[in-house]
Amino acid sequence: MAASAYERKYKMRTLGENGLNIVVSIPRIVIEKEAREKNLTVSEFIEQYYAVAQYNSFEGIHYNFKLKE
Repeated sequence: MAASAYERKYKMRTLGENGLNIVVSIPRIVIEKEAREKNLTVSEFIEQYYAVAQYNSFEGIHYNFKLKE
């Protein structure tokens, strides 16, 4: 991983009936950076965007943020 990349470890937890979902938090610093790049506050960013997880075609997981329609 590049020296300038953000890397931290986060615990996972189950959510929902029979642990149907596994939840990992997105660090605030990541959302702050995305909001700043779009000239939005964190609250505005969270209201206007959703997170999209991409996986299975490469190693690991990648998140994109897409504008809600």
